[in-house]
Amino acid sequence: MRHFILPAMLTAVSLTTAATITVDPTATKQQVLGFGAGSVYYQSWITAMDASMQKTFYDTAFTGLNLSLLRIGNWKQEDTTSIADDVAIVKAGKERLGNHMKIEMSSWSAPGRLKPSGSVNGNQGHSKADKTLKTSSNDPYGKFAYSEFAHWWKTSYQTYEQFGIAPDFISIQNEPDMEADYEETLFEPTETSEIAGYKQALKAVRDSLSPLQNPPKMIGPEPLGIGYNNFEKYASVLDAGSLDGYAYHLYHAGDGNDNSGTNYLNPQNYQTPMSAIAASYGSDEKPIIMTEFCTMENAVREQDMLGLAHIMQVGFTSGKLNAYIAWELFWGEENGQLIGVCPGEGWSSCKKAELFINPEYHAMRHYSKFVNPGARVVSATSDDKNVYTVAFRSAGCDSIAVIAINKNTSATNLTASVNGYEAIYAVQSVENGEKSKTIATSVSYSLPASSITTIVFTTNDKSKLTCEDAPVEEPYVDPSTQFGDSLVIADFTQETSAGTWKADNETLGAVEFVTTPLDGVNSYVKVPLAGCAQDDCGYQHQLYTLKDEIIVKKPLTTCKNLVFTMRSLDDEAASINIGGAGGSSWSNYQYGNDAAAGAWAEVTVPLTNEIDSTGLPFGSTQFSFNSDNAGFYLAKIVATNCGTSTAIPVQKHFAASDFNSTAKLFDLNGNLVWTGLKNQAVNANGTLKLDVRQGAYILKTNSSTIKAIKK
Repeated sequence: MRHFILPAMLTAVSLTTAATITVDPTATKQQVLGFGAGSVYYQSWITAMDASMQKTFYDTAFTGLNLSLLRIGNWKQEDTTSIADDVAIVKAGKERLGNHMKIEMSSWSAPGRLKPSGSVNGNQGHSKADKTLKTSSNDPYGKFAYSEFAHWWKTSYQTYEQFGIAPDFISIQNEPDMEADYEETLFEPTETSEIAGYKQALKAVRDSLSPLQNPPKMIGPEPLGIGYNNFEKYASVLDAGSLDGYAYHLYHAGDGNDNSGTNYLNPQNYQTPMSAIAASYGSDEKPIIMTEFCTMENAVREQDMLGLAHIMQVGFTSGKLNAYIAWELFWGEENGQLIGVCPGEGWSSCKKAELFINPEYHAMRHYSKFVNPGARVVSATSDDKNVYTVAFRSAGCDSIAVIAINKNTSATNLTASVNGYEAIYAVQSVENGEKSKTIATSVSYSLPASSITTIVFTTNDKSKLTCEDAPVEEPYVDPSTQFGDSLVIADFTQETSAGTWKADNETLGAVEFVTTPLDGVNSYVKVPLAGCAQDDCGYQHQLYTLKDEIIVKKPLTTCKNLVFTMRSLDDEAASINIGGAGGSSWSNYQYGNDAAAGAWAEVTVPLTNEIDSTGLPFGSTQFSFNSDNAGFYLAKIVATNCGTSTAIPVQKHFAASDFNSTAKLFDLNGNLVWTGLKNQAVNANGTLKLDVRQGAYILKTNSSTIKAIKK
């Protein structure tokens, strides 16, 4: 057995006391699943930012934190509900972090049609019975509409999956015990005469999802808090195999400790209920995940940085947590938990178009940036009651990340050395001071009062350690690039109806779906137009709305052309003007597209008009057609020339004095990711050659240590 001793010196007013942190990397505990935060509300505020600010936000939120979990809501209430904002945010995260970032999805409410109140919001119900599932006289799972609830969950999941969001974990109900004014559905642990049962609903959803090719893992019961045996009331009635993992929130801790803001500053309040849950539940096979918590305060508090770091320390030690997800990755106010995106009533009325990086962002970063999934908690103890610590050993034993939270009111001198290990990176955040500041690695560190310090050690000597393989991360495939060089936007030869057409003028006839064969085409649509000059009739448009699964792939900005297969309604060629609408209209139409007479023809329309003068897309979601001809037949719309390059050049320069030296590339977790010559890692101009995930790295030779950025 190997013990690593990190001695620390604490200087008080006139006395110097020694504090020691003892780390034993052979004493392994639970495996880490990840660290994350929620993207649940205000998504439209993110996508309403201009392109430059969106990039800054995504780089800060995803690359900056190295998130391994993102929590989203199941908002696909009905077919008309758009999830485009969620899709855009998840795509941005995946582009930066790949499948390192897993997705957890919770439902806030069943659709209103499945509840007696008819509404997703709790304030529309007059009693608890109005806020649960509606009753059913023939449901095989019980007295409530469990099967309909399960079918909704399945179709929602499949829709998200189709859009490129395949949740890795789902929770069927956020806080089933919480009566709220906003979106909610109540479930008792098992059904009563008035309230649907969580046990029955969970079984119905599991049965519905399990036949899928890659069903998500199901976690729960996700109650409001862990006091008063609240978690156990739900978990204890469930059948073995009902859940693949356990989830809870921390809005109360029991014994009267119900104030979130107070508990944030006194995380020891969670030790007893966390320890009780850990003793009976949870394992590497069935992880425990804290899926939501914040202070519930209306303003940012500097001390909450140490509060969050300490809560996580208690969670990963006493609570044996496998993962921690903060409530707000971002919020539509300056005082968002991790990131505030705007003070105002909406992004369009934003008073300050800037991001607010708040203290808790840095607390999360001390964990998420330096500990990857697959790591294990290892034994770490401190003999100073005001210095709290937790340590994580990487799966491959390459590194140890030691987090020290100094809650003393004066600075502590820490001398840190680990036999056989080398400190390669250290970062520090101070309450009312600098945050996420890189500090020099040495044998001695000063821990300011009220501070968090993370030190990453690495080694090549793993002979006496039992190591594991890191989780395999399948490469992320952008769903919007999976249609190759072309994408069929509408194919009426394969449809059974005309789809989503609407005229902007009541004098235009309705678009008809036709099944009379015409020159080898068995089905198509008939699109009536003005049939007279615009000077006489005015502008009259037929509008075709793109399907959601097409919009999410962004063909109008990814591809170069549209090809319309069409023909005139009569014996003369019809001159059709085609444009875009539904977002902001194209700057002008592509005029004079001839729908040939007597034959089907492919007409190509360039997509240059969909980009404005600044290079940004108008965001059209519809096609607009007008003409002084009678109209045309339309069989198919295809976007072509869709090939794009995803390579992003790295603009980082390095000193060339040791260009031919042996080099090692480490990630900020201390994991050795590559060994070779420095000139194999970088080009002559300093750009990184290696195929590594986006983020920061340490490139070391015998004569230099350089921080390298993969953008």
